[in-house]
Formats: sequence, C-alpha cells, structure tokens
Amino acid sequence: MTNSVSVENQLIRPEDIMDELDIKKSKYYQVLKKLGIKANKDNQNKSYLTEEQANRIRDYFLNNNNSSENSVDDNSALVKADDSNLAVSSDESSLEPQNIYVEPESPTSGFDMNKLMREAAELKARELAMPALVKRALADQMTEGDMPEDLKEKIGLAREAANPKFTPAEVATGLLAQWRSNRSGN
Repeated sequence: MTNSVSVENQLIRPEDIMDELDIKKSKYYQVLKKLGIKANKDNQNKSYLTEEQANRIRDYFLNNNNSSENSVDDNSALVKADDSNLAVSSDESSLEPQNIYVEPESPTSGFDMNKLMREAAELKARELAMPALVKRALADQMTEGDMPEDLKEKIGLAREAANPKFTPAEVATGLLAQWRSNRSGN
C-alpha cells in the first residue's frame, strides 16, 4: 500500500503543472510536442506526468522565459475576430477580457517528413492512375455497339484479316487460272 502511495505522489497531473506554471492548455500541449513528451494514463484513464517529465517542462519555461515565447500574444494570433460583428453585453464593465484568439503554432512542427512525403506521393500516384483505371473499367463494360463508326470498321477489318473469306485452295485455283490464261495468250 505504501508503495502505491509513493508512486502516486510522484505522478503529476497536467492541470497541476498548468496551474503551477500559469499556462493555458494549448501552451501545455505545444510544449509537450516540442519536448517530445507523451503523457501516460493511469488505470482510471487519466493523464499524468512523471516527476522527470514535469521537471523537463519546468526547465523549458525557466530556460525560455522571454515573454514572447511563453505568453499568448494577441497580435500574433492565427485568426482574429472582427469586433464589429461581436454581440455586446449591456453590462460590459463586469466582463473580464478573455483571450478569444487561437495560439499560434508552427504549422509543420511534429511532422514526420518522410511519412508526409510518402503519403503525398501515394496520393499523386492515385490521382495519376485513376483515369487509366476508369478507362479500363469503361472498356470492360462496353460492347461493340457503344463504339464510334471508325472503330467499328477497324474491328471489322481485323476480323477479316484474322478469318479470311478465302481458303488456300480457292486462292491457289484463282492464281493457277490467271497464270494459264496469261500463258495461253502468248
């Protein structure tokens, strides 16, 4: 029992570290990603950090304590709402200003470049192959009646060449008769 209590005391919940460092959830996850930390889950499926992971996050904020890195900058947001379209409360003075902006983040952070390029190449290959595959499927379903006249004629000529109307004996008889008539005319 004491062993599980001591292990439990070493586990740090994400909310606790966010409160301790006074950071928002988006900044917390951005730093986790940047440091390559993956929070574990306990038997109740709740996330936790080890003391070592929490110390890495603390060190990150100690070593990067400039305000532009660790605070949310309203002017660097990805999307900013147009104030003219916002509904205004009649008791505006009682409202505290809220950060409604999306925290900026590097759009390519966390990408596996090789995996991304492979998936892009597979997508392009699919795009290039699709017309040929559709043509093949159309050809499989077509009949001779679906074809234009010029192609029907070519098919007819190919059939005649493959299955001649004349037999070799008929051709030989015709050639012999022609030769005899040319010989007797001399």
